Parts: sequence; C-alpha cells; structure tokens
Amino acid sequence: MHPHRLQQLVASVPENVDADQRARLLAHVQASDRCRVRIERVRAELREALDGAASADRAVDLAAELDGLERVQQRMDGWLSGLVDELTSRRPRAVPYDDGVPA
Repeated sequence: MHPHRLQQLVASVPENVDADQRARLLAHVQASDRCRVRIERVRAELREALDGAASADRAVDLAAELDGLERVQQRMDGWLSGLVDELTSRRPRAVPYDDGVPA
C-alpha cells in the first residue's frame, strides 16, 4: 500500500481507541509498509538481474520472491483495511465470553 494511503487509513481511526487497538493498528501498518519496501528492493534487484548482472537462476529466484511478496502485500493490506473498518465502525463490538456467545 502506498505510504500516503497508509497515512489516510491511520488518520481515519478515532483518537479514542484503546492502547491495545492502537498497538494492533501500528503493527499492521508497519508490516504492510515493510512488505512494500521489500517489494521495491526485490523488484530493483530483479531488474538488475534481468539486465545481465546476475545468473538466470538468480533472476528466477528473485521473480518467485517478488511474486510471493506481492501476494502477501495484498493480504496484509486487506487485513489492515479490515482492522481500520473495525476500529472506525460506530457499532459496539460484541465481546465473546468463554462459552463463545457474544455478550
């Protein structure tokens, strides 16, 4: 997810969320951003490899890593968007007790 979009999502979360929720949000944001940075790094390495700077095997390994990272990025962004939706919803959250039934 683009850094600007990450900022927009975080800004949409109310300031009054509790510390645990804020920590979850921060963990999601950091993981999504780290994935984006790794994708950029691997993509640049792959470009260099395809320009002849590395073996064909290395290029294939980088392409496979990039493919996996791009899939993970989509999942992480979805999880982050879901968390933001959860934190910004106006409905009270149902708290399940040990019997599995929401209060």
